[in-house]
Amino acid sequence: QKKVKKTLRISTGACRRLTKDLRYYIKEKNQNYEKLEKLKTSGADKYKLKTQRELLEETCAVLINTHGKLKDSYTKLMNMLATLEEKVDMQGTEEFKAAQKQLEDTKTLLAPKAKGSVKKEGKKRMTVSVFGSSRALPSDASYLTAMEIGENLAKKGFSIMNGGYFGLMEAVSKGASKVENASVSGILVSSVFPSRKQGNEYLTVRIEEKCIENRLATLVGKANAFIILPGSLGTLTELIMAWNSAVLAPLSQKTSPPVIAFKEPWEDIIKAVGSKLSVPKPFMEKVVFVSSAKEAVEQLCNLVASSK
Repeated sequence: QKKVKKTLRISTGACRRLTKDLRYYIKEKNQNYEKLEKLKTSGADKYKLKTQRELLEETCAVLINTHGKLKDSYTKLMNMLATLEEKVDMQGTEEFKAAQKQLEDTKTLLAPKAKGSVKKEGKKRMTVSVFGSSRALPSDASYLTAMEIGENLAKKGFSIMNGGYFGLMEAVSKGASKVENASVSGILVSSVFPSRKQGNEYLTVRIEEKCIENRLATLVGKANAFIILPGSLGTLTELIMAWNSAVLAPLSQKTSPPVIAFKEPWEDIIKAVGSKLSVPKPFMEKVVFVSSAKEAVEQLCNLVASSK
């Protein structure tokens, strides 16, 4: 029993320290954010704004890393207590009670209660933006992969959003169309693509934007998660925007949207960008790489579940 008590004390202590650290970094992040906003309002020069923004980004990187460590520590301690609940001789000990108290304290930090009362409405579907090549043909392996992703996302109850045209956008839409009541939105730009006004035939919703920039803003800004299939320059732009939205989300106290990208070709490209620009490790970890349709949807579902 002494050995068990010692292990429990160590795990509780680790959870306590990380909880304290996370509270500190949240406070520091908020202070740095307020300073940045004040500098913007006062018309500060570009150098001061850049310096403060970099400081905020550094704090966020540490905050994200600490948050991940705390979640792991919390889960470890919770599993340990669940095992010890079967041992009557441990339940009344100081170590067991201290661990329970620490779990309650950490839980309030990891899952804070919303302020005020919120009127409950019908369950709203999460929207997943899926990006990929517009040149893929139905005979290509990537086309079949995209169809599988579309079908599996629809089966899981996700709403799907894509660029609305052909290639892998069509494939995702076609796959989803196999599922009853699937929702597939296509974001179209007729001013740029006048010969493709209606988009692909499998869309259930067609949204018209005035320009490419607005189209990208909708595809990224209205989505709760992203899956990036193989593609070229346009898909790379979408991946970078999705990645950046995941990095910046904590600045406005939002949960980072999952970003799932296929290893080929994106892993080497993202690693090269990270190395060249010295991107912090927590930011690099915002992009999860996969090799198959099944793995992409599974990873997405796991990340969504862990963020709740």
